[in-house]
Amino acid sequence: MPDDPGEQDPGEQFVIDTILAARPPSASGPVRLDAGDDTAIVDGHTLVTTDTLVEGVHWDQRARPFDVGWKCIAVSVSDIAAMGGAPTWATLSLCLPRPLDANWVRAFARGLGDACAQWTVRLVGGDTTRSPGARVVSITMGGRAEHPLLRSGAAVGHDIWVTGVPGEAAVGFMHNGPGLTALHHPQPPVAFARALSRQQLAGAAMDLSDGLATDLPRLCKASGVGALVDPSALPTSPILRTAKRPLAAQVAFGDDYQLLFTAAPEHRTSIVALANAHQVRATRIGHTTAARTVRLLNTSWPAPEFSHFVSAHGHAP
Repeated sequence: MPDDPGEQDPGEQFVIDTILAARPPSASGPVRLDAGDDTAIVDGHTLVTTDTLVEGVHWDQRARPFDVGWKCIAVSVSDIAAMGGAPTWATLSLCLPRPLDANWVRAFARGLGDACAQWTVRLVGGDTTRSPGARVVSITMGGRAEHPLLRSGAAVGHDIWVTGVPGEAAVGFMHNGPGLTALHHPQPPVAFARALSRQQLAGAAMDLSDGLATDLPRLCKASGVGALVDPSALPTSPILRTAKRPLAAQVAFGDDYQLLFTAAPEHRTSIVALANAHQVRATRIGHTTAARTVRLLNTSWPAPEFSHFVSAHGHAP
């Protein structure tokens, strides 16, 4: 938190940058890629990622414990998928208040187990401890990718694509009805992302988890390019059309756990065919530019609605 209660919170990126700046110089060794992408790459093809979910920040009382168990695995699977990898193992650290709610633990374990079964993830260890308040779940996950996808692979003139329908989770959170499945039961496009990687169709890629307005600038910065996005090209659905502010839901909220990627225009036909083969909705929403700005065509970006340091996602889309 700020040193002075009246000082503006510097935000998540400040914390990340400060910690990374304090690291000792990198030594030679097996780590090929560390901070800056969705996962680290160790020994060339091994992927490692960590995610933490906190009660009151990442889920509220509407989320069943089964949903929390499912989602804690899904968000790390999404990181592995964004690198074009397949998840293989995970560890779990769980902080729980006392007295222990045995029914909560049982339902949480069922959700976690179902998610591990869907994506063939083996839980290999972990830790439990007492929490003085909120429940906290941390997952460390490993995977493997033969041709890892990076955020830094975009070139000027690439198409920009998204999978799924970003914004449905926002509708679920704000309107407590349609979209709750997208919010509590995300389905990262693992097989599709792996196929993109194997066929080397994507330039750059990343996990779409903090909203397009936050994540696309990160990808562009890593690649040294800009972007122009056409709002009318963004995918929509009956659920999204119930939002009071559809564009804000589509780009500013997050919690989608879909794939954001770029690709050369000559790969359009192959990407559409691959998406159809994997029953994934893939939509071309814009293109990268030489000007290092990230713009929406004919409008401005809504402010990001989610922060990992704020206990609510923001205003109703």
